[in-house]
Amino acid sequence: MSHSYNGGIASYAIWLPEFTQFIQLYQSGKSVNEIKQLSDDENIFQMSTKARAKRCSRNLAIRITALPEPMIDAFPHLNTTNQKLVSLISVMLTSRILDEFVYDVYRPKVTMHETTLQDYEVEAFLNQKRIESPEIAKWSLNTFKRLKGALKTFLRDAGLMEINPENKKEDKLLYPLIDTQVALIMKNAKLDYELAALGGM
Repeated sequence: MSHSYNGGIASYAIWLPEFTQFIQLYQSGKSVNEIKQLSDDENIFQMSTKARAKRCSRNLAIRITALPEPMIDAFPHLNTTNQKLVSLISVMLTSRILDEFVYDVYRPKVTMHETTLQDYEVEAFLNQKRIESPEIAKWSLNTFKRLKGALKTFLRDAGLMEINPENKKEDKLLYPLIDTQVALIMKNAKLDYELAALGGM
């Protein structure tokens, strides 16, 4: 887990197709720096602007570097459900606020077999963090607003929940099954916090 809080996560995404492409290039023998250069020179992730391409490639580079090597090796052989989870794990390892959100808010719901996540629960989490952390207390209201949306989007894109069409202020929780190989890699890499956050043992 990253030790400092950063509200900039609101500028990023799961980027699963780009994440998958980055891993494919990395496994083909390209270095992380070479892939970043390819993105700069050839826009390989097909972003709409140069600035967005740079933001995407730099974020993906940090996330890939944070993952245990065996998880990168296993990634191409996983089903889409678990590829989404690995992509989320890479964000959790580089974003303390997301890591703690999944642990503090999603994990208890898995334990209690609850079916929904309400908007006010996301707000309550962020308000609590504002009280606990002088660093977070300095963030602007706009950062909090964007972060609230980003936290929910990350969980939706990772397959942990989906918008309830009957009530847009809540999400239906989904409990994807963590592949035993992914769980074992996480245990061996001492990612017990992240494994527990996702409902694993």
